Amino acid sequence: MIVSHRAAIFGAILACAGLLTHDAFAQAEPNKNYYKGKTVEWIVSTAPGGGHDFWARLVSSTMQNHLPGSKFVVRNRPGAGHIIGVNLIYSAAPNGLTLGNFTTGLVYTQIIGTKGIRFDLAKMSWVGKVTSERRVMSVAAKSEFKTFADVLNSKREVKFSSSGVGSGSYTDSFMVGTAFNIPFRIINGYSGSQSALAMARGEVDVLMGGEDSAESYVRAGQLRNIMMVGGSKPGIVDANDYVRTPLGKQVIRLMSLMGNLSRITAGPPNIRADRLAALRVAFKEAMEDKTLLDAAKRAQRDVEPAYGEDVQKMIVELMSQPPEIVAMLKKLATLKEEMVKHTGPITQVKNEGREISIQRAGQEVSAKVSGSRTKITQAGKPAKRSIFKPGVICTITYARPGAEAQEIACQ
Repeated sequence: MIVSHRAAIFGAILACAGLLTHDAFAQAEPNKNYYKGKTVEWIVSTAPGGGHDFWARLVSSTMQNHLPGSKFVVRNRPGAGHIIGVNLIYSAAPNGLTLGNFTTGLVYTQIIGTKGIRFDLAKMSWVGKVTSERRVMSVAAKSEFKTFADVLNSKREVKFSSSGVGSGSYTDSFMVGTAFNIPFRIINGYSGSQSALAMARGEVDVLMGGEDSAESYVRAGQLRNIMMVGGSKPGIVDANDYVRTPLGKQVIRLMSLMGNLSRITAGPPNIRADRLAALRVAFKEAMEDKTLLDAAKRAQRDVEPAYGEDVQKMIVELMSQPPEIVAMLKKLATLKEEMVKHTGPITQVKNEGREISIQRAGQEVSAKVSGSRTKITQAGKPAKRSIFKPGVICTITYARPGAEAQEIACQ
């Protein structure tokens, strides 16, 4: 791996710090008694539902049983691609009473210095990771692309599905498309089950995402997985067998490392050694608990844990990327999302303005409205969702109908 002189020095400092930290925690006696009568806040950086929320609730409730007298409370703090949740974890008091789980994709986010970050992953108090989630390429069950080779040999533009610029699906799509020189375009505005439905309708061709997330749609017969980064299964080829260019090999190596870390859990920096040791022990005991393993099996989710310093070392390695990868990620950060504008009178207002529909070109189209991310104006002045009333004429700027609006300008 090629690294700058400064990055090499920084890596050496972190490695030494990691060794010192390891020695300190190896000597620290886990203080489980501290947690008697205490409430631990577990922050999930996504909305309820989905993989992150599933694991947060299962792991926290099991850890509670291994810290007698404690109470774990899960709080969902979604937004800004997991940044809001991690900022909250990072800024919490280092008393051992706040931790949470979030996406490994924040490694990319920190490398390029995304606006809004107020954390340093290398300094966090790492508790562990639940599983590995290799990245897979999925297509619709009846897609014209039967194999990964079909995608690579496509004579037309391949449309990748994404929830939006900065999301994991967007980053994965951009990196795979670039690594393999695929003629590609990323279509934004699809999240969760919307991607599977969009592929079935032919609006998009492929989805890059975690194996765990895609598996439920595969079992339902909606999708097929045709490629995996850093692994293979019957009918699913390993991307490493197809990559040819030096840059492509670096990209796939990075994505393979990322796939080894999923559902990562950490607290703020500088948690006292004995308290962090207690959290790590409880986490390990939870991951080996039959109750948790049975629940994961019923949900058809794999458990591949790692703990404490081992996870920290993997995070530090991920953050030490060669200049070519850093340049690619920075280029990715400058890309602008393609938007369309639709104008018409409001026909429906749902969930206190969190979703609206307008009539345009003889059809009704809808948009989701975020209280923090959607810019709302009326007559050119800032406004709130309370202005949405049937009949009010508005212009919606979004990636596509049904997606979250970037801006809604009403008359």
